[in-house]
Amino acid sequence: MVLEICATILGLMQGYLAMINKRSNWIFYIFQMLFLIAFSFINHLYGDVFNNSIYLIMGIIGFVLWNTKNDSSKITSCKTKERVAYTLIILVGALFVGNRLSSTNDPLPWLDGFTTVSSLVATYYMMNKKIDTWVIWFVNDILYAVEYYLLPNQAFYLFLLNIVWTLMAVGSYYNWKKLMKEGDEDDKNVLFRNIQCKT
Repeated sequence: MVLEICATILGLMQGYLAMINKRSNWIFYIFQMLFLIAFSFINHLYGDVFNNSIYLIMGIIGFVLWNTKNDSSKITSCKTKERVAYTLIILVGALFVGNRLSSTNDPLPWLDGFTTVSSLVATYYMMNKKIDTWVIWFVNDILYAVEYYLLPNQAFYLFLLNIVWTLMAVGSYYNWKKLMKEGDEDDKNVLFRNIQCKT
């Protein structure tokens, strides 16, 4: 229960900081992953152990990337082809991982497989400041809530955390959309000033 509560508190802090586009969110993210790795291992969620270990590495990379691009750096969205590609990656990857996990004592192999792959994709897009990350996280957080609720030893705090994260994913999407529009306006103003300087 201690691992679960610590992961929940760190997750809430990380989620809020990510929502407002702050680099410090990655620090809480890294510590949360350490607690989740231990929690997942104890509960035989081997997909999540693998997933959270990768997250730990991605959290470090995200922290570095967001340093080279400051907190107000440009947020962009994926093109249609990229959306189709990441949807296929999630679906095919979930089938593959779920199939592998079904031969272990993982209590929810197919659900664990889907959340494993979709959250890796979502983290990749969060590292690269793509607004699509919040759409993927929205679906992922709902399914994680279901997963934690259905566990034989129900993870109540992590269930609640993912309910909150589902709501935060909506807030994050709209906040990042607003920041993205402000960034576009800033780009237009810079371009206009450059044109004026040249004339």
